[in-house]
Amino acid sequence: MLTITPLTDRALEIIAEGHFSAADVAPAFNRLAAILDDIPQLDLFIDVRGSPGIALSAIGEEMKHIPLIFRLIRQLDRVAIVADAAWVRTASRIESAVVPGLHYEVYSRDEAAHAREWLLRHTDEARPKG
Repeated sequence: MLTITPLTDRALEIIAEGHFSAADVAPAFNRLAAILDDIPQLDLFIDVRGSPGIALSAIGEEMKHIPLIFRLIRQLDRVAIVADAAWVRTASRIESAVVPGLHYEVYSRDEAAHAREWLLRHTDEARPKG
């Protein structure tokens, strides 16, 4: 399940949990397309709960939206990913390193409060001290 909730006029929270199919992904892309029309610079707080599963149909649906994904990448400013599963954090770091123009901070669950503070610009320190 994907849930998208506005946090501010430029920030969204996306909660991802469970198993994803094309039926989950298609409406999320449609909603993002509408949001990108209204927000020139976007910050995303992505909360990946548990260890999600991804159906092949979800990947196929994502491929249908490649132009939207590139548009999203161009409009992204700050992205904070909080994930329970180590493999999600690792994959997120790899994606951030290999996708041109994309950089985001990846956090474990115990760093979630700091991630939100950074994303909402209550601090300029991307990483918690300590």
